[in-house]
Amino acid sequence: MILILTGAPGAGKGTQADLLADRDGFRKISTGDALRNQIKKGTEIGLKASGYMSAGKLVPDDILLNVLQAEMDAVNGQKILLDGYPRNVNQAEALNKICPNGAVAGVVHLDVAREALISRLSGRRVCSQCGSSFHLTLNPPKTEGICDRCGGSLTQRPDDSLEKVAIRLDVYESETKPVLEFYKVRNLYHKVDGNQGTEDVYRQVHAHVVNFAE
Repeated sequence: MILILTGAPGAGKGTQADLLADRDGFRKISTGDALRNQIKKGTEIGLKASGYMSAGKLVPDDILLNVLQAEMDAVNGQKILLDGYPRNVNQAEALNKICPNGAVAGVVHLDVAREALISRLSGRRVCSQCGSSFHLTLNPPKTEGICDRCGGSLTQRPDDSLEKVAIRLDVYESETKPVLEFYKVRNLYHKVDGNQGTEDVYRQVHAHVVNFAE
C-alpha cells in the first residue's frame, strides 16, 4: 500500500507524515531522505545522483525515480508514505509505471490558502545552533530572537524570505498542481483542509487512510 501526501510548501506535510509514521505504521520516504540514504550507501544510483547535486544541478526525474524505487524495494511489504513526491506530471506517470495496479491506494492533498502559506513560511525562524524551529506568531520563542532550547540565535532561512516564498508557491502552482488533476481522473484524489489544527488535520487524513485499507 502506497499513500501519497502532497501540498504546497508550508502546508504541513512533514508534520502529518511524522504522525502517520508514528501512529499508523507507515514507512515515510521523501526524495531528500532517499537521496541521502542512497548516497550514504554508495550505491550506483546514489553516486549518479550525488554527481548532479555536487554540481548544484537538479537530479533528473529518471534518476530520482530509480532512487525512490530502490528505497521502496528495500521496504517491500510495508505501508509506504511518499512525502512530497511526485512533484510534476512526468514523475506521476513514471511512478504509475513502476507500481503494480492498485499499489497507490490514495493521494491526500493538504489544502491551505496561499495567504496562510506565506504567513507560515515567512514567519518561520530556525535556531542556528540546534535547528529548533519557531514561528513569530504561531510558536514564538520566549525571548525574541533567542532559542528556548539552547539559547542560540534564531534566523530566517533564505528560502523563507517573502520573495523566495512567492517563487516557491508559484512553482508549486505551475508544476505540482497538475499532479492533482492526474490523480483526480483516476479517482485517487482526496482533499483535507490544512488550515485546521494539527490534530484535526491528522484525524481527517487518518480517516482517509482507514478507507484506503478497506
